Amino acid sequence: MISETTVQRVRELDIADVVKPYTELRRHGSEFFGLCPFHSERTASFSVSPAKNLCYCHSCRKGGDGIQFTMEKEGLDFYGAVEFLARSHNITIEYTRTEQNEEQLQAAKKREALFAVLSAAHQFFTSQLRLQMDDEARAAGDYTYSRWNEEFCDTSGIGYAPKDSRAFIDYCKSRALPEDLLFQSGLLRRSEDGRAYAMFRERVMIPIRDRIGRVVAFTGRYFGKSKKTAKYMNSINSDIFTKSDTVFGLDRASRCREAGLFNIVEGAPDVLRLQSVGILNTVATLGTAWSDRQFEQLKKHTRSLCFIPDSDPPKEGEPYGPGFVAVMDNGKRAVQLGFDVTVRQLPADFRDVYVPLFDFEIEALEADGISDFERRRKIATVGKQDADSYILSKEIYSSIEEKPFVVWLAEKRFATADSLVEQRKCVAEIAELLRHVKDALVLDTCIEQLAKMHGKVKLWRDALTRSKGEARQKAAASPKNERERDIELLRQYNLTIRDNCYFTFDGDDEPTRLSNFILEPLYHIQDERNGTRIFQMKNKFGQSRIIELTEAELCSLSTFQQRVGSLGNFVWRAKIDKLNNVKEYTYAKTDSAERIRKLGWDNAGEFFAFGNGILLDGHFRSVDDLGIIRDCNGHTYYIPATSKMYRNNPEIYQFERLMVHENASGVRLADFATKLTDVFGDNARVALCYLFSCLFRDIIFRRTRHFPILNLFGEKGTGKTTLATCLQSFFVHGIDPPNLGVTSIPAMNDRVSQAVNTLVVFDEYKNDLDVRKIAYLKGVWGGGGQTKKNTNTDGMAAQTIVSTGLALCGQDKPTQDMALFTRLIFLAFTKTSFTQEERKKYEELVALCNMGLTHLAVEILSQRPLFEKNFPQAYSLTKSELAARVKDEQLHDRIFGNWVIPLATFRALETAVELPFSYADLFDCAIDGMRNQNEYAKESSEVANFWNDLQGMQTSGRCVEKAHYRIKYQQRFRAISMDEDMIFAEAKPILYLNAPAVSALFSGGRGANLTANRSNWSTTLSYLKSHPAFLGLKQDRFVLLTPQGTPDYTFESVNGQQVRKQKVNRPKALCFDYSILKQEFGLTLETEVMTETEEIDEDAAAVAVVAPAPPKPQSLFSSTGDEDAPF
Repeated sequence: MISETTVQRVRELDIADVVKPYTELRRHGSEFFGLCPFHSERTASFSVSPAKNLCYCHSCRKGGDGIQFTMEKEGLDFYGAVEFLARSHNITIEYTRTEQNEEQLQAAKKREALFAVLSAAHQFFTSQLRLQMDDEARAAGDYTYSRWNEEFCDTSGIGYAPKDSRAFIDYCKSRALPEDLLFQSGLLRRSEDGRAYAMFRERVMIPIRDRIGRVVAFTGRYFGKSKKTAKYMNSINSDIFTKSDTVFGLDRASRCREAGLFNIVEGAPDVLRLQSVGILNTVATLGTAWSDRQFEQLKKHTRSLCFIPDSDPPKEGEPYGPGFVAVMDNGKRAVQLGFDVTVRQLPADFRDVYVPLFDFEIEALEADGISDFERRRKIATVGKQDADSYILSKEIYSSIEEKPFVVWLAEKRFATADSLVEQRKCVAEIAELLRHVKDALVLDTCIEQLAKMHGKVKLWRDALTRSKGEARQKAAASPKNERERDIELLRQYNLTIRDNCYFTFDGDDEPTRLSNFILEPLYHIQDERNGTRIFQMKNKFGQSRIIELTEAELCSLSTFQQRVGSLGNFVWRAKIDKLNNVKEYTYAKTDSAERIRKLGWDNAGEFFAFGNGILLDGHFRSVDDLGIIRDCNGHTYYIPATSKMYRNNPEIYQFERLMVHENASGVRLADFATKLTDVFGDNARVALCYLFSCLFRDIIFRRTRHFPILNLFGEKGTGKTTLATCLQSFFVHGIDPPNLGVTSIPAMNDRVSQAVNTLVVFDEYKNDLDVRKIAYLKGVWGGGGQTKKNTNTDGMAAQTIVSTGLALCGQDKPTQDMALFTRLIFLAFTKTSFTQEERKKYEELVALCNMGLTHLAVEILSQRPLFEKNFPQAYSLTKSELAARVKDEQLHDRIFGNWVIPLATFRALETAVELPFSYADLFDCAIDGMRNQNEYAKESSEVANFWNDLQGMQTSGRCVEKAHYRIKYQQRFRAISMDEDMIFAEAKPILYLNAPAVSALFSGGRGANLTANRSNWSTTLSYLKSHPAFLGLKQDRFVLLTPQGTPDYTFESVNGQQVRKQKVNRPKALCFDYSILKQEFGLTLETEVMTETEEIDEDAAAVAVVAPAPPKPQSLFSSTGDEDAPF
């Protein structure tokens, strides 16, 4: 048999994809239309609704979901249609593999036969309503379509059972349906004389389906004239239908996953009414009471229920109507089973009713000539109001106030409580329900509303605490054998408990008291070095306190006495050996929990931790009052931040108390992204996708072995820090990021290691920061933090592992160290003035983020399986596409790799998240951002700085032509290391650089930093030699200068005359392609000479543009000296 998993996957297929092979569809609004595939027509009357995942023909009235459509079109049975669709859409077909004996096989065959019989009967009932044209069928149609629209009736499979049984019996014979199965399913019955007749006659037939949509039974609504006939009738129980286990409407409601809750109404007609107006997430039982088995079915799909009871008048002597009584009972059970329960109460139906007056009242009024009509007294009565008759649209449904069930129940209880005793009972009843509310936000809301209704907040919190204590006492009231084992355990350690005190027997007749309190073990918090234990201390005076003790405190008598005594009248009187006895006794009874050391993603437990709970399998599990989360895939966890033990100590767990999950704003991800991009433009797109990358940093880092830093650079007032804090509000909100100028490296290290897969923001980056801080920031790129001695384990040096994203904000471009700059995703903010409308959007965004956006983080985190599956391929494709776009450009490898990550992240999530931009939009942003950052890197590199400084020295006269450099135009060039000449097509300018002379310019040549200067020059020299413009080393003549910077001359006697000659040397010059340097760095070492008159004429912008004179080399040497130079 095909498994239910496969059936569900087929049912989730897009209805448009199922229908497209049979007809051409055109979009019209939110629906598609086409020619009907079931009959010939010229005008398109066949509609397809992707929102409802249904199709329907308005002419022939055929339709349904994808399986029903295929059954009708291909002439297949249910499983045949499922198999057909699965194979057509590449869905793996899974079969149930359980081994079955002969009896089980026969039972399975019988079940399948029953499904076939009911499917055939369903076809008969629907054809009677759709196709029969007699008066009876028309009357049935008029009645049915007056309650629900015709399209809904057809797609829901509502039909009609005719008054005459003969029609149904003849149909069954024509289809050769097994008679025994017709009787077993309740479709046929026998009269006293043995004749067969149809069970359903003169009834509108509503199919009852199982979870995957197969018809398992019917409920029939009588619309004849007999007042003795029951209005509603259900099929009898069979091998495929059990009334008490069936949830009506679950087949449709289970597909409405985006709703987040199920509406619970009283009966099938109410379900049909709400589903007919588009509220598909509605279910009901086929009776009054909900069973635990039915609730368990709902729990597979949702944890939230909303009851909509009938507002009917109470019976005489009863305080509530039947609808309210049912919801009170069912709602209480749902809360106890862990559901989040609310109520939408329909308004009462007040009607005017006239009743006769008494005779003596009439006699008194006859003299006044009052009419017969007026002789009746008008009174207001309450009539029944149900969902079927009242909720006629989604708007009406939305207008009905929704209240937490416990608040609604309290209103009803206190309205009838006319004494203090009754009120106390009400408080106890409501407190018992509050004990089952796990969501802290819902619990606080309920208590606030209850306090407005009765008493104060403290009264309700005390009642809740008392209820929890009583529950624990009941749970502790174990069977006799367990109590006996506990007594035996006490005896084993020579202990006994009396009046909440420990006693021991030391050979005396009377036991010796050890304390005035006892320790009730709650949890052992595991830790390899120093675990803790949580106890509830109860003393003989009735006082109770919760305490968490470390193992070290339990091993020191004085420390233990000091800790317990600090919390009140709790005195330990004995020595350490007696305390050890108590420890052994309590340890044997203690359950263990695992401390969550870091918030964020926990890879071992596969959950995401906040300070007040964990996100596990798509559901948020809140901590209890002690900070404990139970039953998490067989584990129990401990997060102490919000524990009541530390509620009054604000100095500890500060970060954990900030990173708590709540949904205060309720904003949708798409709306938030729109607001963010409206304010920050393209920068917001890149930053938002970087944030998404942070949420899955561990997955990305495994693939790339690095994770970039987000840098937000701009002047004051450009909004860079606001964007960072907006992103940070996915985790924490309402706090300013640390100032890097005053934050120590250990503090920085603590900040980035507090959580995993989150985002940390540092503000006020400056290029003059301590070089150790800049070195630390560079290490974050590769996942490394501060190295320090590990005092918790072996005492050896260990490096902190950084596993979070980092955003740097500042007014300095991070170019002090290019190794840091190339580890960034650089976003520049330039706009400093804004319109009134822009300021308004900015303020709205800030207000939204100040409320926290952890619910959006939860929404993205729920896509982790999809991201983990898609990212490797998305990363490879994105990297290839980016490389292809910039293949002719020289980009820094690290800069390129940084920009790939947010782009690949968006690509992996694009199908699952709704954002106001596309992958193509983000791709263009990434290209522009990558190019800009690469240009900044070129301008700010060591080589670029060197040539800029050299240009400045030439301008100031310190760098002199022929002494420090010279430019020669050559067609041939051979460096020292070359075997043959380099030949150029035309004369190429070659820059000869006198390395020793230039080194002296940069180093200064003296002082305490001489060694450091030499080291810096050596580094610069290696960068120069590795640049593409470098041609090699070649000896050349350079003029020597005096200490004053003038040429050094000497005089010789030649033929009796004094001749002045310049001193020169021939060092190995660094040779460069000067044209490349000019193009890449804008280097201009060539100069020209002009007179003052020429300069004035040029400034006046003469009318005639005259070609400039050939450049004349600037020199410190006279022409005579040049002629005398020996080179």
